Amino acid sequence: MKKLILISFVLSLTMGCVQKIDNPASVPTDKLTNNWWKERHEKVLEDLKSDPALILIGNSILHSLDDTSREIVWEKYLDQYNAVNMGFSGDRTENVIWRLQNGELDGINPKLAILLIGTNNTDGNHYLNITQPKELAEATWEICKIIRQKLPDTQILLLGIFPYGYKPNHRDNINKATNEITSDFPAKDNHIHFRDIGPVFIDVDKKVKKSLMPDYLHPNTQGYMLMFEALEDDIRNLIGD
Repeated sequence: MKKLILISFVLSLTMGCVQKIDNPASVPTDKLTNNWWKERHEKVLEDLKSDPALILIGNSILHSLDDTSREIVWEKYLDQYNAVNMGFSGDRTENVIWRLQNGELDGINPKLAILLIGTNNTDGNHYLNITQPKELAEATWEICKIIRQKLPDTQILLLGIFPYGYKPNHRDNINKATNEITSDFPAKDNHIHFRDIGPVFIDVDKKVKKSLMPDYLHPNTQGYMLMFEALEDDIRNLIGD
């Protein structure tokens, strides 16, 4: 009997010492040691003083819209909403979380936030850690929660992670599995609206069109035009103007 009590006591101590492991994709992480990243963060904070009706939150897929060759995209789809581009090349969910918690949602009241994030979390070529679908969806939900808390009147247009690669691959499979989970977010919050426009970039053989995504990840100017053509009605309806 005493032996059983001792074993139970030891087990209880052991269990008490076990701590919940945080999801790395949800842990706020900055890149302030990278000068360009710090400078872009500071620039975004300055740009947001323009009182945008639309903000774009994400990684290089949005950051690349700043290329001068994409001015036609801004002129046709974005300038009318005084949009601010908050896309940072290489950002993962954890970096976006840090940015949103450190000024990039402060003092603004946009009508719509477009969120496109996650593909860098599944990139095993440039990052040591690959985020699995459940954890990636949890981190994306955390981003949505932060937006909802800081901008309670703002609608969120959550985009499915874009297709990746010319052939079927593990990274693209994780992205698709994540999209299946995040597509249910609108059922949890009616300010969140999910759209998967991935098919825009896929051909009849279910392969990424090189003519729209030369590196099989980032749209070119034509790809961006088709992207925002697909989103035009959603943006107009959610902004309400």
